[in-house]
Amino acid sequence: GREKQSWIASGVWKDGAEFWKKFDYDSRIPLYLKFSILIDGVSIEACKELLSNLELRKKWDNSIVIRELDSNKYYRTVHWKLILPAPCTPRDAVRLLTHPKWAAEENAYVMLYNGAQHPDKPETSDYIRMDTSLGYSILKQADNDPNSTVMFAMGNNEYHGWLPYCVLPYAGSLRIYTLRDEMKKGYRDVYAKDKHQ
Repeated sequence: GREKQSWIASGVWKDGAEFWKKFDYDSRIPLYLKFSILIDGVSIEACKELLSNLELRKKWDNSIVIRELDSNKYYRTVHWKLILPAPCTPRDAVRLLTHPKWAAEENAYVMLYNGAQHPDKPETSDYIRMDTSLGYSILKQADNDPNSTVMFAMGNNEYHGWLPYCVLPYAGSLRIYTLRDEMKKGYRDVYAKDKHQ
């Protein structure tokens, strides 16, 4: 097969965030994307809840709709719908999501995901079904600031349809800035208010 690429800078860098991509043409899904971003003013415990508590996430995440299909002590099977701006067709996926796990040696929460299938969620004509390989999200407390979090993530997704590889790193970085801003708003408007009720 062709030689594997090293990670190279991609997307839009600002506010200390970093975005990287690489291609591995021997992989089932050749494009890998990863990033790190500061979520200032939101603690690691709050970030964990905002991302992993699906009932809470419904109240603040305007780009993704996640519905739990099954659950056990290790992971949940979820249906994941990604709303894209027109004229792009929305995408969906069935994924296995691990429950957040505290990695003491790293002082971080780790969440893994992988593609899956489920009899209750076959492909439909309303969405283009994404193909997902193993990915992760890692949450670490920001240096010298217990009230802020750095999120690291890596994904390996095939979106199919008209979303060429040259567009995905740029569009993906803009999506992560939106996610950060929506998380901060969700923390103020939903999480903090719920905690004080």
